[in-house]
Amino acid sequence: MAPQFIQLKELGHISQGITPSRYANDQGETYRVVSVSDLEQLYVEDVQGQTQLAVPDIQRYELLENDVVIAIRGTILKSSVVTASLQGNVSNQNTVFFRSKCKEVNPLYLAVLLRSEYFEKLPSFRERQSTTTLPAIRVTDLRNLEIPLPDLHTQDQIAQLFLSIEQAKKITLLAIETRYRLSKVALFKALEM
Repeated sequence: MAPQFIQLKELGHISQGITPSRYANDQGETYRVVSVSDLEQLYVEDVQGQTQLAVPDIQRYELLENDVVIAIRGTILKSSVVTASLQGNVSNQNTVFFRSKCKEVNPLYLAVLLRSEYFEKLPSFRERQSTTTLPAIRVTDLRNLEIPLPDLHTQDQIAQLFLSIEQAKKITLLAIETRYRLSKVALFKALEM
């Protein structure tokens, strides 16, 4: 059975991140600020930016566990899920965060879907994508994107498959890095003789 297509705005609320420089204040609280470059993994793990911010009504912008942070400029639709350790921090102006208002969508499935080549080929995405020098998608267009939404069990299976693939990729990259370091040590040892 083919999945139904539902507009993203029907599944949850999408809010744009803040412009940190606008709210930077040495009297403010320190927040980790999620940017597009922090969305390398399916779960947001390492956040490079941190700044003191004094934002009125900051609770409105704070990330919650299982929010999906989505790039809207640069590498558009690169997406990651917020973990408990990142809860309470904020995302920057080049990102939005999606907060589900129903139990019908697995946040990890949504992140996998938005990152996929499959999604890039959907007509509903291609007709909304900006073709300027810096790839971008407007927040209103993102809200109106139609996404395939299979049953929750299928979403969970897809999410777990991609999580397994990402874990294998991490292990492989770590092995390559270790082999490279060992090769450098062997080279220096051989040249010392």
